[in-house]
Amino acid sequence: MKFFVTPFFVCFCLLSFSQGIRFFEGTLEQAKAEAASKNKFIFIDCYTTWCGPCKWLAKNVFTNDNVGIFYNQNFVNYTIDMEKGEGKDFAKKYGIHAYPTLLFIDSKGNVQHRYVGACDTITFLAIGKQALDTANNFGSMLRKYQQGNRQPDFLAKYALTCASVYYPYDINEYFATQPDTALIREINLQIMERYQPNVSSREYNYVLKNFDLFVAKYGFNRIFAYLTNSTSKTLYALSMQKDFNAEKEIDKILPDNKTSYNDFWKASFLMEFYGYYKVKRYAEYVQQAKIFINQAKLSTPYTQSCLLLLLENFKTRVTDENLNKEMLSFLKSYQTELTSQQNSESFINIAYICARAKEKETASNWVKRLNPDTLSETHKKEYDELLKLIQSL
Repeated sequence: MKFFVTPFFVCFCLLSFSQGIRFFEGTLEQAKAEAASKNKFIFIDCYTTWCGPCKWLAKNVFTNDNVGIFYNQNFVNYTIDMEKGEGKDFAKKYGIHAYPTLLFIDSKGNVQHRYVGACDTITFLAIGKQALDTANNFGSMLRKYQQGNRQPDFLAKYALTCASVYYPYDINEYFATQPDTALIREINLQIMERYQPNVSSREYNYVLKNFDLFVAKYGFNRIFAYLTNSTSKTLYALSMQKDFNAEKEIDKILPDNKTSYNDFWKASFLMEFYGYYKVKRYAEYVQQAKIFINQAKLSTPYTQSCLLLLLENFKTRVTDENLNKEMLSFLKSYQTELTSQQNSESFINIAYICARAKEKETASNWVKRLNPDTLSETHKKEYDELLKLIQSL
């Protein structure tokens, strides 16, 4: 009898530990007491009922057997709705503003680690392992900062880490340690991209005034995206005010000394603002897109880059048939520039514009320029989707 019972008992035990995460039932204070008695950290799933990624995580990751084994062995697991009961005060105390936030605290309530967003099981397991690494987790950096570490290299790393986990940090503190000439460093550009300093900031204006220098080092697309994204964010905030006028606000942003670039940047900023995901005024976006390309041809050496960037952005944002027809008509004057580069991505993008304009034959002609065997995996997928779209016309 013993011979048969033992294997059964072992299998039963394994199954009991492979049913996903077991969440502690009780109050947070009781969970802290449980964590203290077992010398464990507490993992807290900070969610809301309307959050789609939260539901996906709960259904697809928290239920995973390997996840359950690891988290049940190493943490006291807890879940809180950030909009109900103790969740409201908890969200304020720990600065929870995005969902899901995966928070790790010790039994005294001190932050050990945090992560924002849904993730797959492999990433989630890695997050848990990093939380247990008390020398390198987010909590270790937070403690060093709270204890007074203000070394520039540390602040740069701390700033990027805070941005990645949605933890508040005043970026002006770090940039006060950086002279103008240091702003072109890769780490500083990364920080500017993450925090998007206001258009009145020294950092933003230094990049704008030294655009060619930054482009030479990092490429047109990256620097253009930083400046236009930061400007759109600022303009959107200002648009909440009474009597807002985007053109007048942009005039305030541009350098006082009139340069050949000013008209180009004005069109760029207006185009990006009208295409901003919270604005979505695509008729105005199309009009500014035309001005943007024409200004690029007149005043900058980046016409080709601007054209390729516009095609990608237009394909991503605008699906309206009439607006695509309007853009396609405009782009005919740039036929030479479009065909000269033999750029697969631009051919795919303009073919999309043709297809959405219901110009089946023109779309097919652009597709014929492509060699499917030479396309990247991403472009191959777009190519296949494009063929289906054209066939459906």
